[in-house]
Amino acid sequence: MRQYSWLKVSWNANYAPHYLPCSAHDETTLLILGCPSYFTDCCVKEAMSSYSDVVNISSQAKPSQIPKFHPPNPSQFFRDSLENTEFRVVYVNFNSDAALKSVLSSISVMAKPVFVSELKSKPLLGLKRWQSEYQYPDEGQLRAECEQYMADFNSREKLKMQHDKEMAENPDEDGWIMVTRSSKVCATAEQAEERKRQYDEKLEKKKKEILHLYSFQDREKRKQSLVELKRKFQEDKDKISKMKAARVFRPL
Repeated sequence: MRQYSWLKVSWNANYAPHYLPCSAHDETTLLILGCPSYFTDCCVKEAMSSYSDVVNISSQAKPSQIPKFHPPNPSQFFRDSLENTEFRVVYVNFNSDAALKSVLSSISVMAKPVFVSELKSKPLLGLKRWQSEYQYPDEGQLRAECEQYMADFNSREKLKMQHDKEMAENPDEDGWIMVTRSSKVCATAEQAEERKRQYDEKLEKKKKEILHLYSFQDREKRKQSLVELKRKFQEDKDKISKMKAARVFRPL
């Protein structure tokens, strides 16, 4: 059965603390449940760093068997989706199991809560937080960050496609060739346009094949159209003859 230590967290001494259950998730990872929104990842890292060096930290909405540690968000305009979550789960990874045991023992005997307002990485609250979230960003800095992100993304995708191409062309030691997704995806707009044109031609050809499935049907259709044309020609001819017969000469 999992054993918990209770981490006391509060904004300052004027507020009642939150009691956060903490336990060992694995040999080097600490699990903290129910972290409030004002106890951000930076605050957690700063508070845990006073006991031991923190290798990595990750926040999730719910606990999972394998925590996902992502690199820190370098953006100054786009925040993480869990930043404003009321309560969340935090995984803190340390460099050794001895460090984790030391942190748990320190948490179990700590006398006073962790006051977030006294930390260097304390978040903004109230009106200041609202102003920081709803102010207009600098257009030049935002454009530069977006362009840099897309450049990094394109370089990663290029390396990935190159790797997939090599895997698709070169068999492994057993003689097998890996089938990758990149072989089915167009790399350029010209290739996408060419594939669309080929698809349209194939569809048009299929429609013609459906219309002329059997040769005798095509012959019967031509015969019927010829009979219809003769019938209309005869009707027009009779109509003109009647008009000529009904015409009366009336001199002035």
